Amino acid sequence: MQTSESPSVFADHRLTGPSRRGVVVAGEALIDLIQGPDRSLVPHLGGSPWNLARALGRLGCEVSYFNPLSTDDFGEQLAQALQDSRVLCMGGRTQRPTSLAVVKVDAQGHPDYAFYREGVADRDLAPSSLLQRWPPAALLFHVGSLAVMPPDGQAWLATLSALVGRGIATSIDINMRPRVAADPKAYARMSRQILAQGRVVKVSDEDLEALELHGDPRVQARTLLNDITQVVVLTLGAEGAWGLTREAEHFQPPERVPEVDTVGAGDCFYAGFLAHLIEFGVLDGPSVPAADQVARALAFGNRVTAVNLQRAGCQPPWRHEV
Repeated sequence: MQTSESPSVFADHRLTGPSRRGVVVAGEALIDLIQGPDRSLVPHLGGSPWNLARALGRLGCEVSYFNPLSTDDFGEQLAQALQDSRVLCMGGRTQRPTSLAVVKVDAQGHPDYAFYREGVADRDLAPSSLLQRWPPAALLFHVGSLAVMPPDGQAWLATLSALVGRGIATSIDINMRPRVAADPKAYARMSRQILAQGRVVKVSDEDLEALELHGDPRVQARTLLNDITQVVVLTLGAEGAWGLTREAEHFQPPERVPEVDTVGAGDCFYAGFLAHLIEFGVLDGPSVPAADQVARALAFGNRVTAVNLQRAGCQPPWRHEV
């Protein structure tokens, strides 16, 4: 097994033009109500898959966002932001309300989330309907985060399995939320099954703990590789990220830039990683990505993140800014 830890792969990294291969993204689009020092709640557009869709659109990918959006004011804002990032809203609109997350930040800066997701817009479409509505030109499907939590996770598991059977490349950012799961152990078991259906998957060291994969994160992340899962991206927060395949490992340290905040940093990083794989046709066939391809994809994801870190909130960069 080859291991590398060089941060110098930026030197000859060039993107030659926008991707012409489609991506379908599914998952929550919500409003983060962030509590300020005076206990007031300030709304921010968010949702990990929604952030990733915007980032991919700005990087030149042809992106379709699967889930419906509400006709309420928040839904209008979410839809407009996708449109402004050149993302097609394939899920249409619904009169159900936009999902909400109330975010409280403790004295150490750690956020605590409370989600309000009963009867909400982004859940107003059965995952199985994607199989009938799949765009013929789409190469990649991405899902993750709250969408794959119980009770919806089982339906997404079946849909992922069907897409894999069709030869569609799949991507999963599991983004575990054990604090809001009714049964954390059952949630962990189902999440491991879902990850096993991803050709490319992203996990953090905290995700691995929630998945009941304890111990050295790099060792545990490697256990996620299987006949379907070819690449595992392991993020370690401010320490950097690993790209793991059965044949090789590559470590990407973070780029040091002045930070405004870290909102959406992980979503931007993974969007850059996927955009590179799509751009260079790495996901076109069944072959496992080569070590240098993974290294360059990590490096490009790093550059995308560096731009976002220098802005307030999740503001993914456009292609020319990277």
